[in-house]
Amino acid sequence: MRVSSKASDQEPTGALFKAGKIIDILADNNGIGPAEVAVVSGIPRSSAYRILDGLVQVGLVKANQDDTYSLSLSWLDLSDVARSSLTEWPKAYDLLAELTTLTGQTSFLTVISGFETVCVECAQGQSFDALILRPGGTLPFFAGAAGRVCLAYSDEQIQEDYLQQAPFEGYNENSLVTSDALCADIKQIQKRGFAISNEDITIGVASIGVPIFSQSNGRVVGALSTGGFVDAMMPRCEELAGQLKVYVNRLGAGRPLDSLSE
Repeated sequence: MRVSSKASDQEPTGALFKAGKIIDILADNNGIGPAEVAVVSGIPRSSAYRILDGLVQVGLVKANQDDTYSLSLSWLDLSDVARSSLTEWPKAYDLLAELTTLTGQTSFLTVISGFETVCVECAQGQSFDALILRPGGTLPFFAGAAGRVCLAYSDEQIQEDYLQQAPFEGYNENSLVTSDALCADIKQIQKRGFAISNEDITIGVASIGVPIFSQSNGRVVGALSTGGFVDAMMPRCEELAGQLKVYVNRLGAGRPLDSLSE
């Protein structure tokens, strides 16, 4: 979950906005104290305590014995409900599992949320434990094949607004964090029709991603990607990209992808 920075501070929207900020912080730093939550969120300590108590009462947050707070297991149920509501791709998991069997690598279905991509489904491959992304997890546009292919096929205004925020804080020395580097990457992705992530998030791990377009308006809404150890992925970029495009078309999600690089 990521809340909009443009949300109003007026009640009740303001209270929900603050609660969303606290949930985001707990998602990134599970098991932290209320004082630290207040500092990181910029919310007054008294308000942070009150919101945390409210989230505990509704079962979304757990109060630990060491006076820290964590997200509760209720989020797993909410995740299952959210994933089952994706009626646009009713057979997504079956297709991802089939793709994983075909490639031997982990397959991911992600959707765009703001300037991030959110993983809504995955089928585990041989190197799953080495991969950072899990269902419900998010990655920024600049990181990974899914994020960068979504950026590359987003509207020019969205690209411009995002790149104005550069440079970004990268994951390692391979991350593309400057506007110039990402602009060059966008051109390469549009030319070949898929994105390549070569150790830009986790050393030793690579991924390939292709875009998914809306059936209704043709805009990019997400990505289908596959990831694994770099030695198994990089020699197969073209092959894996071709398989991903086939499975995007089988998802029935928008226009065919076989001519993207033409």
